[in-house]
Amino acid sequence: MFKAFGALALVCLPAAVLLGIFTKPMASLAYLVEYSKTYVKGFPDMFWLIFNKYATKYVYPLVLIFIALIFCTSLALSVIEKHFRVGKLMLVSPLKQINNYFLPVLISFFILSLILTLYGMIQSGLLTLLHMLMSGKGFPTAFNMVIAVVLSVGLFVLAVFASCSTMYWTPMMVIYGFSFGDAAASSLRLIDKKSGGIILGLLTPFAIVAVFASAVSFIGISYVRIALAVILYLFLIMYLVSYIMISMFDLSGMERRDEKRAVGGN
Repeated sequence: MFKAFGALALVCLPAAVLLGIFTKPMASLAYLVEYSKTYVKGFPDMFWLIFNKYATKYVYPLVLIFIALIFCTSLALSVIEKHFRVGKLMLVSPLKQINNYFLPVLISFFILSLILTLYGMIQSGLLTLLHMLMSGKGFPTAFNMVIAVVLSVGLFVLAVFASCSTMYWTPMMVIYGFSFGDAAASSLRLIDKKSGGIILGLLTPFAIVAVFASAVSFIGISYVRIALAVILYLFLIMYLVSYIMISMFDLSGMERRDEKRAVGGN
């Protein structure tokens, strides 16, 4: 990520800006700050702590974010792949590079969106049930907060585990020319032996962002919150696209020309 920081930051910035404006980073964990001082009457109160009310109600922000993520991720993955294959970091013919990854990224993001939406709905429902059982209508008790933290972290780890292989579908469909079904099956075999390490590597940036996002929620100035949210999202997107490509090349044993150039100097 740091090796190609300038190019990746430029490519990923549009998606990060839209995410920062319309959503809260790691809302499924950072919501705990607001939850501690929220009078909960039922499911809608908990639901809107986790889901962004404006973006969900008006829909168009989610559409803009989805489109931006597809284009930015497609270009970022293409730039990294070319860097690995030829040993040079090049940002040329961006439309052609986006075209190489567009359809696989679209499919993967659609599946990931379904998983994350289902995860958020389940989390909201379980948290509401626990709140009513432990605190009734009103503010959460201290014990309720502890259980909410444990439940939220556990569900998030489960969501990452469920999404893990999906993240590898795109590079496998492009680099190997696999069909959707072949990529889904091959990605499971690829990560099978080192699934624990891969999941830990995927959880690390989310944990970092969740801590900072919780701290950001205390800031009263909205413009500052948005600016910091953009930075957190930019880090998250850049990390994930870098991690997926690096780990896939490493696990599959594919040659990386950029490493040879760095070692050999030619």
